[in-house]
Amino acid sequence: MTRELEATCRRCGEKHRLAHCSTINAATDPDLKQQVLDGSLFVWECPHCGERNLDAEPLLYIDPEARLLAVLSAEEIGLAVPQDGPYAGFAVRRAATPGALIELVKTFDAGLDDAALDLCKQVTRMELGKDALELRFFRLNGPDNEIIFTYPQDGEMKMIAVGFNVYEDCRRILSKH
Repeated sequence: MTRELEATCRRCGEKHRLAHCSTINAATDPDLKQQVLDGSLFVWECPHCGERNLDAEPLLYIDPEARLLAVLSAEEIGLAVPQDGPYAGFAVRRAATPGALIELVKTFDAGLDDAALDLCKQVTRMELGKDALELRFFRLNGPDNEIIFTYPQDGEMKMIAVGFNVYEDCRRILSKH
């Protein structure tokens, strides 16, 4: 589902009409899911000056296979888990930024619990002694399913591998509460 919106280039200030995807169903539109994953869905180029701009307008992302219903919205919104209907039992999440939505999709595609992964990130930050480090889930890696996180440092993206056992410990801790 797309709608047209007016966007302003951050460099030259020119206003442009662009088609904004407002709803994505990953099952019926795998190409759009791929554009979410590679980030290209969120970038538009100004036809006047060539500047690449971010489209972070709200959108609804539905993935029946991963059982995920996510809303991209910078604003806090009330979300409820549907008790019946086609989305009953889906995880319902809000992503504040396109990057957060990409991470959420990758997390659910990998079959991981996002709350346990968030705790795993916190443990990793504490181990590194860097509480403000912005860790993002990137992928599972290798036969032992190491968790690869990315983070920005000195203008570059760095990676760190964390043993899957750390994630499993975090999942066990959360299941006790």
